[in-house]
Amino acid sequence: MEEFERMRVKRLKRLILWMGIGFMLLIHGTPGAEEGRSSLGQIHPHLRLTGELYGSYEAWDYFRPSPAINNNNAYDLWSVRARFGALLTTPYVDGYAQAQYIGLYGLPDNAVASPGGPLGLGGAYFLANQATNASNVFLRQAYLDFKFDSLGLPGAFLKIGRFEFMDGMEYRTGVDKFDGIKRARIAQRLLASNVVHVGRSFDGFSSVYDQPGFNMTVTGIRPTQGGFTVQGQDEIGDINLFYAALTSKKDTLLPGTEGRLFYLNYDDKRNTQVIDNRAGTDRPWLNSQKLNIHTLGAHLLTLQQRDAGSMDALLWGAYQFGDWTNQDHQAWAIAAEAGYQWTKLPFRPWLRALYFLSSGDNNAKDDKHRTFFTALPSGRAYAKLPFYNLMNLQDAYVQMIVSPTAQTRVTIDAHHLSLNNAGDLFYGGLGPTSRSGAFGYSGRPSSGKSDVGQLVDISFTHTLNKQLSWRFYYGHAFGGDVVKNIYQGKKDIDMIYIDFNLVF
Repeated sequence: MEEFERMRVKRLKRLILWMGIGFMLLIHGTPGAEEGRSSLGQIHPHLRLTGELYGSYEAWDYFRPSPAINNNNAYDLWSVRARFGALLTTPYVDGYAQAQYIGLYGLPDNAVASPGGPLGLGGAYFLANQATNASNVFLRQAYLDFKFDSLGLPGAFLKIGRFEFMDGMEYRTGVDKFDGIKRARIAQRLLASNVVHVGRSFDGFSSVYDQPGFNMTVTGIRPTQGGFTVQGQDEIGDINLFYAALTSKKDTLLPGTEGRLFYLNYDDKRNTQVIDNRAGTDRPWLNSQKLNIHTLGAHLLTLQQRDAGSMDALLWGAYQFGDWTNQDHQAWAIAAEAGYQWTKLPFRPWLRALYFLSSGDNNAKDDKHRTFFTALPSGRAYAKLPFYNLMNLQDAYVQMIVSPTAQTRVTIDAHHLSLNNAGDLFYGGLGPTSRSGAFGYSGRPSSGKSDVGQLVDISFTHTLNKQLSWRFYYGHAFGGDVVKNIYQGKKDIDMIYIDFNLVF
């Protein structure tokens, strides 16, 4: 035990040292930095080195089941992630390779309750890695991006290899606020590389035809492992994804407005058992009855400038059909949001109202599956305190954002969470993270209840410069009837995390 504590202190000192080096380099400057930060890492006109150092500390006080064994719901953990890459650019093709180190430290070995499952992300990390300290180095990205301008096809690109991908960000407008809303509230609902600390990549191709008025993207990919497991090198070859999107760019059809139509096919035949509201013995294994889900969807996003501020609004919707093992799958989800920012008032207050609703299954004994399936989404993008996900869920909340300075932002959210269908399960999880074993989603009986609870959280972000930022987050969840039925020992959550991100 004493040896473990010494190792932990040593890791903490090492993390603080890295942070200190980053602060010294970026605050006091590096040779040539005065001429422009964009030159950092540019060692040749055609060769650029890229890097990222990320560290975080989390403290959890999770729901607690009782009676149960291994029900340690109060613990902390550390994570360190480093990425290093090299980008080679030419007029005809770009090449990029990136390696990643990930370390998860101080994981609790007694936070996977029986019954109850993982008590927070620490329990989920331990369950996936079977170690209190888990680390690995693997290939994060390695791709070639072919440019077809010289062949008479300006705006045409073909990327082949291993790369990051997120739905909804097929192009960027260059308007920081508009792109920020896209990234935070539209992108990564179904496909994402940003999954908690480890992340995931995709192997395959992505072809793009980008013109002044529209963007067309067609992608065929397989995900890598990641998410909770640090074994991110291996591809999950039994999951095949095909994605296509046609985006009308901002201002093309309506001033300040963009629209997108998209399609996703998710095909899964791993050696794992599906999770749904049927009895466990009635749920098929995917290697005998695969999932093949088609998703059709669209979004509209508008940002309108006014004399005293700006108004934003978005609509997002998706309809699903296909085969959920031996059941017909039919499901849907919608999101509607609106906000107004007073740009001439002190702190530039930005008030937003948000609503999300996804379908659930009310009959476990028929031949239809109606629970919306979120495929491979981001972690924490739509559930900063991730004790829930967006399956069979109603999430109504208000958000206030203020900016005391140009470099700081404070965000306060107040959620009311409930199940759309009380006959279905209360779902959690972030999608498949390994080639075999767990399905990637969990489900708990709701016992006919629908009130999940309330969540209030606050996050503070400080951007020192283009290279360095840090963040503080605190969230508190009040468990409702669904939670109280599952966790009878402790019915609320407190969670804090502090992280920093250094890039060049």
